[in-house]
Amino acid sequence: MKPHRALPKALLATVAGLSLALCAALSAAAAPLGSRCPTAQLVDAPFRDAALVALGRLIVNAPGTDAHGAVRSHDSTGHVDPQGRGWQQVSAYAANLGLIGALRVSPALRPAVADWLRWQARHMVWAGPLRGVVLDHWMRQGDTLQVTCPPGMAARLCGHVDAYDSTAASLLLLAQAFAQHGGDVAVLRDAQVRQALEAAASALQEMSRPDGLTWAKPDHRVAYLMDAVEAGAGWRAWAWLQGEVFLGPAAAARRDLALKSAQRIDSSLNSQLWDAQANRWRVFAGATRPLATIWYPDTMAQAWPLLWSGGADDAQFARARQAWSGAASHWQGRQGGAHWARQNVDPDGFWWPAAAVAAHCLGDQASARTWVARARERWMQPASPFAWTFQVSDLLWLLWLAEPLPAGSSSTSLPTSLPIAAPTNPPLSQEKT
Repeated sequence: MKPHRALPKALLATVAGLSLALCAALSAAAAPLGSRCPTAQLVDAPFRDAALVALGRLIVNAPGTDAHGAVRSHDSTGHVDPQGRGWQQVSAYAANLGLIGALRVSPALRPAVADWLRWQARHMVWAGPLRGVVLDHWMRQGDTLQVTCPPGMAARLCGHVDAYDSTAASLLLLAQAFAQHGGDVAVLRDAQVRQALEAAASALQEMSRPDGLTWAKPDHRVAYLMDAVEAGAGWRAWAWLQGEVFLGPAAAARRDLALKSAQRIDSSLNSQLWDAQANRWRVFAGATRPLATIWYPDTMAQAWPLLWSGGADDAQFARARQAWSGAASHWQGRQGGAHWARQNVDPDGFWWPAAAVAAHCLGDQASARTWVARARERWMQPASPFAWTFQVSDLLWLLWLAEPLPAGSSSTSLPTSLPIAAPTNPPLSQEKT
C-alpha cells in the first residue's frame, strides 16, 4: 500500500476556494439560516433596491476610526443627551440578522460585512461574565464617537444587549452566511475575528442548560423558545464553519460538539417547549399555554421554529407549520382578530415581516402579498423612506421575499441616492426578553 501523501498547500487552497465558490453558488437560491421555508419573489426589484439603499445609509464608512464598519439599527435618533445631542443605536443582534438577509440578494455587501465582523471583534467583551458578547453601542450623530452609555441614559439601559444567547448565535450565523456567499475566508481566519467567533461559541455554551436550551442572560435565567431556535441555528453555523473554513482535527472535534449541542436543542424543543394539548409552542420553558390574543411574544413565537427550521425533521417541521397556522388564524379575521397583514397589530407598531415569510412558507400568498404591498407603500414614501419603526433586522425577512440582484452585476457598492429622512426619538429596538 502506498503511503498517504498530503496535497500541496497551493492545491489545498485551490480546492478549498472551489468548494466555497460552489457553496456560494448553491446558497444564492437557498433560504437564509438553512430554513425549510423557501424564498420568494414577492418584493419587487425597486422595493428590494430601496431596502439596500436604506441599509447603505446605516453603514458607517469612516476609515481609520474605531467606528468604521458599524451598522446602526435605524437612521433615527434613539436618545437625546442633556446637551441636546442625538445618539443612534448599534445592535449587533439586529445588524447581524439584517446583513444575513441582505447578503443573499447583494454580494456587493461582502466588504461591508467584513468590516462589520471586524467591528464586532474590536468591540466584543473579552473577560468576565460578559465574555463573548457584543453590547449595544450608541453613536453620537455628527461624529463617530461611540459608547455603551451616552450621557443621560438610564443606567438599566447601559451596557445593554437583547439576549446573550441569540446575540452570540447571530454572530456565528453571519460568519457562515459571509463564507457561503463568497466572502473572503481570510477575514474569518484573522486572529481577532476568529477569537471573537470562538468567544461567541463559548458564550453560547456558558448559557446552555443541561438539556441544551439556553438562558437568555446570566441574570435572566429564562429559556425562551425564540432564543432556543436561534441558538440551535448558531450551533449548526459553528459546526459548518469548522468543517468548511477552519479545518483540522481540533476543528473536527468542535464540529462534533456543536452538532451535539444543536441536537440537544432540537430534542428539547419537542420535550420541553411543545404543548401537545394546545398544538402550540410554549413561549419559554415552564410557561403556560400561549394566549391567542397576544401578538408578541405569544403569537410571533409560534413562527420561530418554522422560520428557523434548518435542523427540523419532518415531524418537527409539521408541528411548526401547525403551530403558526393555528396562531395566525386569530389574526386573520376569522375569530374576531384584526388581520395582521393589513395593519400593525403589534401594540408597539413593529412591522414583523417575519410573519409574511411564515405565511409564504405555509402557502398563504394572499397574506404575504398584502403585507408586502402595505410595507412597500409605507417604507417607500419619498419624504421618509424606511422610517421608524423599521429597523435593520427587518431586512432578514423582507429580503427573504426578494429575488437576488442579477448574476454578474457590476455593482461593487450599495447605492445611496435615495434620501433617508426619519422621525426622532423612537423607542429602543424591540426586545425578546
